[in-house]
Amino acid sequence: MITDKNPALILGGGETFAFVKTGKTTCGQYAMAEAVVAAGGGPPPHIHHHANEWFYFPNGGITLMHGSTLYQEMKDIPGVTAPQESLHLETVKPGSVYYSPKQYVHGFVNNSTEPRKLTFVWTPDEDKVGISNYFLAVGQKVLDRANPPAVNPENRARYVSEGPKYEINQSAHFWEYVDSVDYNFPKMESHLDELQALLAPDIEGGKGRNCK
Repeated sequence: MITDKNPALILGGGETFAFVKTGKTTCGQYAMAEAVVAAGGGPPPHIHHHANEWFYFPNGGITLMHGSTLYQEMKDIPGVTAPQESLHLETVKPGSVYYSPKQYVHGFVNNSTEPRKLTFVWTPDEDKVGISNYFLAVGQKVLDRANPPAVNPENRARYVSEGPKYEINQSAHFWEYVDSVDYNFPKMESHLDELQALLAPDIEGGKGRNCK
């Protein structure tokens, strides 16, 4: 992969992101982040209304959460203007890839006792509402990836309050959007062909991009 120079390091909800590609160098097509998720780390359930998302779990061991209700409008907020969601959980296996389409409640948590790696791809990553802009605007900058700071409550609150500017509804805590959980995780298409086509120009030997 032809990564960007000096990727921004940002702290989320216990996960440290390295934004190795953003819309600025992919012509708005996607953003990619390589993350290390601390034990117990991960974001509360949330909804992207602009970006679709892939997760790649090289080591497995993370619990992925996903709903089955389509929330088509930003005004459709579970537990506020719409019914709360039932989330389906699955502990992922090493090397697995999952695709999460926009407008569904989702999240993840590292339930293990050690850090776990996770790679994200979001598409698209356009100006203003691109998800990389969201993290860069509200997240804590990390100077030493091996020793990230503790999550600042102010930044955690900003992920919630600033989310709608980037077409994201982010819950403040797990049960705000959720009324029940089970382990009946739905069979979901991974859309690998679409992902490969999206990344192809930026893979070693690819044609590259000329963003103007």
